[in-house]
Amino acid sequence: MREILYNLALGVGLLAASPILAARMAKGRYRAISLARLGLGSAWLPPAAPGAIWLHALSVGEVRSAVPLLEALARRFPDKPLAFSAATAQGLATARELLAGRPEVILFTRPLDLRWNVERVLDRLRPALFVLVEGDIWPGWSWGLKRRGAPSLLVNSRVSPRTFRGYRRLGPLARGLLGGFDRILAQTRVDHDRLLQVGLPPDKVAVGGNLKFDTAPPALEPEARAALAAELGLTGRQVLVAGSTHPGEEAVCLDAYQPLLVDHPGLALVIAPREVARGAEVARMGQARGLSVARISQGPPPAGTQILVLDLLGRLAAVYALAAGALVGGSLAPIGGHNLLEPAAQGAPVFCGPHTHNFLEMARDLIAAGGGMRVNDAASLMAGWRACLEEPDLAASMGAAARAFVAAHRGALARAVEEAARLLREGRA
Repeated sequence: MREILYNLALGVGLLAASPILAARMAKGRYRAISLARLGLGSAWLPPAAPGAIWLHALSVGEVRSAVPLLEALARRFPDKPLAFSAATAQGLATARELLAGRPEVILFTRPLDLRWNVERVLDRLRPALFVLVEGDIWPGWSWGLKRRGAPSLLVNSRVSPRTFRGYRRLGPLARGLLGGFDRILAQTRVDHDRLLQVGLPPDKVAVGGNLKFDTAPPALEPEARAALAAELGLTGRQVLVAGSTHPGEEAVCLDAYQPLLVDHPGLALVIAPREVARGAEVARMGQARGLSVARISQGPPPAGTQILVLDLLGRLAAVYALAAGALVGGSLAPIGGHNLLEPAAQGAPVFCGPHTHNFLEMARDLIAAGGGMRVNDAASLMAGWRACLEEPDLAASMGAAARAFVAAHRGALARAVEEAARLLREGRA
């Protein structure tokens, strides 16, 4: 009965949203993903792959964490078919890029969890194991997997304060939703304890760590670093980086940067907006202050450019290697913060604002280890950046501590593979 009611409610919701959906499908770039998400037609369906290990990730960030796990599972279980799905067009494009060397992996868009869609996908894959990375939990898929007797594993589970409040309000509904997994590996002890407070049994939940530690890119070799600096016109210059910024944060970064030019006239600031489509907007902000600005998407920047707007996907992690100091966005604005590990893995001193609840323990522990610093406004950010520019020993010690912090916390990938192996051996827990 619950499935019937759920599918009716979901169907009514889709009917109410049909004008919006129709408008999206009228735009060429959204048509394919919209059709796939709705389960219309059959072009999106995965080919038959009985006994597959199926991984699902919501979008770009989760995909980047999930792909190394997929590759580790492929090495551990070479005879198992592999399927990988994402819920967004950007997520699927990222998966295609990262898995370009693995044509055997089945890639597809996971549709909404209407019973018809669920059954069509599960008929094709008949998965031996389903692995969800971090989020995108829907009851229809849990019910479908249970009907097929397919074990399911949630890894990299994070329970933010907002999510925790929602789970507690939902009570039995939240326990039912999360209880569909045979095993949940939480990122941190805080996430683990919140899941227990929701009412999950202790034998179902464990601390698995954060896959992002294992997927943080290695530090750039000196040759690659020099080549990147030359490409961006930054050879021999001091560089600051503000990554994954949101509206309102770029102004703070510019306010912190401009006074530093008095004592550091060759200083460059790279701003990477979280939404690359905001590149032109960010460029105009710098130009309005009388600064020279170049957008990386428009080609090589002129020599001596002061503000470089990094409005291309997939470049930020490497650019952090050039930073004398790096601010991670989403933390000055009340977003919750973004991945602190990318600059830390490159040995850059890491700065973050007061809003880091998405990475609560990571931010706290990185700062405690000496690899990061909390700032609240343009004045404190300017002071922190100035210290890194003018005190090389401080910058070097912060960078070394940040890199050591990342190295010390690796291991989540191996734990996730072992848990997957256990579920494959034992079947349903």
